[in-house]
Amino acid sequence: MLALRKQITRADSEGLAHVEALLALRGVHMPAVLPAKRKDVAGKGIMSAIILEALSGGQASTRTIVVHVSARRPEITTEAAYRRTTQALAKMSNNGQVQRVGWGKWVVV
Repeated sequence: MLALRKQITRADSEGLAHVEALLALRGVHMPAVLPAKRKDVAGKGIMSAIILEALSGGQASTRTIVVHVSARRPEITTEAAYRRTTQALAKMSNNGQVQRVGWGKWVVV
């Protein structure tokens, strides 16, 4: 019943009042329904893996890495790919996985 309540809430369908009434009659606690997860969100470590794949042939520019990410993640825009790539590169640089060499060039450490 809770799953049905979540489905109705997220789809903004009819029948929510009936489902909540049945749950209330049974004394079931009704937690807040969170919005559905976005489809364009990469799982943990996915961006790092894509970036390391792009850098597997040696050093690469940020633009080259962004093009590789865009090809692997067609559900996101080029602007989003650029933003996410630069964020992931900064995080990977802080963790010591990659290093910036020259202007806009990256290499695996």
